[in-house]
Formats: sequence, structure tokens, C-alpha cells
Amino acid sequence: MKNLLKLTFVVVFTFLMTTAFSQDCEIYFPMDEGTEVEMTNYDKKDKVTGTHTQKIEEKEVDGDNLSLTILQKVYDDKGEFVHEGRYGMHCEDGVFYIDMRSFVTDEMMTAYQGMEMQIDAEDMSIPANLSVGVSLPDASIAIGISNQGIKMMTITIDITERKVEAKEDITTPAGTFECYKMTYHISTKMGLRVQGDVTEWLAKDVGIVKSENYSKKGKLQSYTLLTGLKK
Repeated sequence: MKNLLKLTFVVVFTFLMTTAFSQDCEIYFPMDEGTEVEMTNYDKKDKVTGTHTQKIEEKEVDGDNLSLTILQKVYDDKGEFVHEGRYGMHCEDGVFYIDMRSFVTDEMMTAYQGMEMQIDAEDMSIPANLSVGVSLPDASIAIGISNQGIKMMTITIDITERKVEAKEDITTPAGTFECYKMTYHISTKMGLRVQGDVTEWLAKDVGIVKSENYSKKGKLQSYTLLTGLKK
């Protein structure tokens, strides 16, 4: 479950958007329909553990607001297709919002198909103009699962201590990018509680270029690199 959480987090953050349709909504991610990124996941010993791609299928603009529909495909370490899914994101009033429901994958919810779910979320936000030293708002989601009116369990994901730490150049197989270095703490409870810290490097017009996942004791557990970008 810990590895699934790490992959889920990276997948959701990897493919956000940037746009010139509004001065207020100019942010640091790709946005054009058809744009596709490829991310490769590695363990702490540099062994490939899988890849995922994300492609913008649809873009809708309503005045100064924008929403995206993204197709996500996940592959295992042998390149075999695992699953695909779609999710949405939107930009409003100069702030980009990530629907926290996107952090919960089909695999996490397989055992609860056909049951009732009540979702309470505080979406993750990223402002148009990032700057070093800025702290960003927390984000969270709680999913209450019931079966025939009987509460079974609650799944929670909490993202806290978000901060822009530095501005650095990062090189990956896809190229060299000027990035903002961002850190945050993530805590997931799905029966057991799993906690850790994440460091990510975010580039304008690209998205997440690199991500590192650490245990709560500060030990590197895995990392992800941008390995392909098709516009």
C-alpha cells in the first residue's frame, strides 16, 4: 500500500498545466490538448519499478477559468499495461486546484465496489506565481465507506507542511529544466497509517520533473523522473 500511495501521489502531481488564456491563471504546468508526459519510477537502489503516462484529452475554457480531463495509463516494471483512468483538474481565479479524489486510485477502492461512499475534501491548490520561501495551503480527503447503512471504514489522506524551498536546475532523460523545489508531508490512513515526506521539482510549462519519497525517518524510499514529453 505504501508503494501504491507513492505512485498515486506522483501520478496526480506529474501532469498539471500552464495557460496563457488568462493573465491570472498563468501557472507552471503543460495544458495543450494532446500533450503527453512519461514518468519512470525507481526504487532506492535505482531499479525501475514502473512507468506512467498522462495525456490531456480535453480542455474547456469558461472566461478566466479552465478545466482539464486527463487520461492516465500505468505500466509495471516490465512495461506491461496495468490500468488506466481519467480525472479532472481546474484553474479558477488565478489558482490551480487538484481534486483530492484523484489521489484515490481504483486499486485502493477495489474491495469497496458497490458500497456507499461519502467524500469530504479540501482540494490541493497551487498559485499562479510561485516564489521561494512561500508556504502553501494544506490539502486533505476523507472517504467514509458504508455497506447497507453500516459504516465499514474511513480512508484519509492528509497533505501538510507544503513549502517552496528553492529554485534549481534539474536534468533528467527528458532534458534540463529550471525548477521550483517543493516539499510536503503526506499521511494516509487505510486501516494502518503510513507517513512520509516528499520533495518535488516543478518546472514551468512542464510539471513535475523529479520527485523523491522519504520515510518518516528521512530515508529515501523511491524516486520518479520525467523521461518523456510529447507536445
